[in-house]
Amino acid sequence: MTHYQKSTTDPTCYRANDPNCYTYVDGYGFTPPPPIVTERRMLQRYSNGLGFATLLYFLLAAIVPFILLWTFSFFRPAIRVYGNQVMASGPIIQLVNILSSVICLSLPFLLFILLSHVPMRVAFPLKRFSPSLCVPCVFLALAVSVIGITSSTLISTLLSFLGLQPHTNLFLPQNLVSRLLFGLHLCVIVPLLEEFVFRGMIFQSMRRFGDSFALIISATLFALFHGNLVQAPNAFLMGLVIGYFVLYSGSLWVGVIIHAVNNILSFAMDWLCSIMPQEYHTLFILSVFTFYLIAGIASLLVLVRKYPNMFMFIRSTTFSTERIKYRVAFSSVTMVFALILLSIIILQNMF
Repeated sequence: MTHYQKSTTDPTCYRANDPNCYTYVDGYGFTPPPPIVTERRMLQRYSNGLGFATLLYFLLAAIVPFILLWTFSFFRPAIRVYGNQVMASGPIIQLVNILSSVICLSLPFLLFILLSHVPMRVAFPLKRFSPSLCVPCVFLALAVSVIGITSSTLISTLLSFLGLQPHTNLFLPQNLVSRLLFGLHLCVIVPLLEEFVFRGMIFQSMRRFGDSFALIISATLFALFHGNLVQAPNAFLMGLVIGYFVLYSGSLWVGVIIHAVNNILSFAMDWLCSIMPQEYHTLFILSVFTFYLIAGIASLLVLVRKYPNMFMFIRSTTFSTERIKYRVAFSSVTMVFALILLSIIILQNMF
């Protein structure tokens, strides 16, 4: 029985020991491609799916808010939509923001996992977790956020020297109802939605190509989706930390709690700074960050002592090297277009 291999790049060429070739066996024909080729093709398909979901997200984000406003205008004639100009009350605007974020972010990635045949129980791991594990994880994540915020501040300072002023300020509504809806969105809806998307559907679906690879991919997309170069370092670090704790605990609820606590404290700090005299802002922020660091170091010691294997990351076994996996993931057609669009948005927010 004779064995040949047909090159995928040159169909007229037959040679042995080439992983990118089909194997020909006399009497049987061409056998399926080797596992390494199958893995790369599957990764390319998943990457194209993520890129398509990202592009669909921005398409929906451009039209869904206006569809919701037009729908509300039938019941509230005071609402007016003139092209890109909107006349509506603060609570209506906040309600539209909440509904838009849920629809625009959840639908594309739900479609992604459905087309990728990822089981719901895999995409959304919701097992019970121990509070003794979750509480130290929260404080450790807050300590890491200090590093991320410091990095973001340095980038903001560097950009200001170049005459660039990225839009990073959090504008708190003045109306009480609007502020309550804004707080609900930031502190409850966003943590639930983003964790179920980035640490759920994206991270869990990509774990078949390696846990560390899935962590980097999900954290990178999480940072890019913030649409701001200044916020990207903190978002990337928090994405890595939250993703790792979700991986270790096996529960998305741990990520939701960490994310929610971080957003609640950020919201509270912004509100306190808005009513506090300007000269006390720096001292207040430094005091809070010092507490985060001390509590984070203490939490790290507790976790290492109680869970000795917690930070012993076991590398997943895959056929392709990490370098090849990243090259395949970021070079798929729809992912390239999605990255270009995200880059344009980040650049626009710098001016």
